Amino acid sequence: MERHATSSGQAQAAQTEFSDPVQLMLSNQNRLFGFVLSLVGNREQAKDVLQQTNLVLWEKLDDFEPGTNFMAWAFQIARFQVMAYRQKQGRDRHVFDDEAVSLVATAFEKRAEAFDDRLTALSDCIQQLPDDGRSLIKRRYGDGWSVKNLADDLGQTANRLAVRLHRLRASLMECIQRRCAGGEVS
Repeated sequence: MERHATSSGQAQAAQTEFSDPVQLMLSNQNRLFGFVLSLVGNREQAKDVLQQTNLVLWEKLDDFEPGTNFMAWAFQIARFQVMAYRQKQGRDRHVFDDEAVSLVATAFEKRAEAFDDRLTALSDCIQQLPDDGRSLIKRRYGDGWSVKNLADDLGQTANRLAVRLHRLRASLMECIQRRCAGGEVS
């Protein structure tokens, strides 16, 4: 099977964080499930295919080369499992043909790559915020503080804090769009 090079900094960072293929497999279950669900269109069937995909991933973990793109490898195995599942389903008129499955899979993989690029850009853009803005974003979205509780803690009104958060989010969105459009994502 052809190995795919890591295409984004976020995916590479995730692979550095989880150099163990078992950790990569476990930490990406939601993405794999979303991929399979997008191809089969039924939650219960997607769970069955994901279970089979996990078995194959487990059996082939020794074949995975650390430092390569784990998700590209896992998506390819999942795609084969979807095709095998579809063959077992026979001629059900509600099942996509191979070409439709391939188109959906390709679109999902591209969106996943773009999502990784946007996450990398977000991380970079957050680092460019002033310390107080970074802290505010972390407390609100990372730690899950409500606007009211955070405003009380900071001695501000909730409305004033909500406006500040809105401006920070707008600034982050502009930065992300600029980085992704300009190919600045590292």
